[in-house]
Amino acid sequence: MSTSSRDADKFVVRLPDGMRDQINEVAAKNHRSMNSEIIKRMERTLLEDATGILNVDLMDQLSNRCKELEARLEQLQDQPTVSLLKRALEQVTRRCEELEARAPGAQLKIAARG
Repeated sequence: MSTSSRDADKFVVRLPDGMRDQINEVAAKNHRSMNSEIIKRMERTLLEDATGILNVDLMDQLSNRCKELEARLEQLQDQPTVSLLKRALEQVTRRCEELEARAPGAQLKIAARG
């Protein structure tokens, strides 16, 4: 049997400046009342704490590491060697296309040299 809102336990919470607006905005996006949004989020964090599903510190560390790796990947993609290899691959691809155009139906084999 569900409890009516009149009989439900009530607790007054003082929210920091701006938080009420944030909750209201998120609740609207999720098509919930502010109360339902707060309850849903509290249930989720209590469950996460109880089951260890989410470790906020670990998530922060993983997020930071992802950002570091993305930045490193950007650096690697900008290096001259990568640019040189890309240009060489484009030239080989163009040359293969030219040769294939001259000899339709012929299959080109590129031998890898060790």
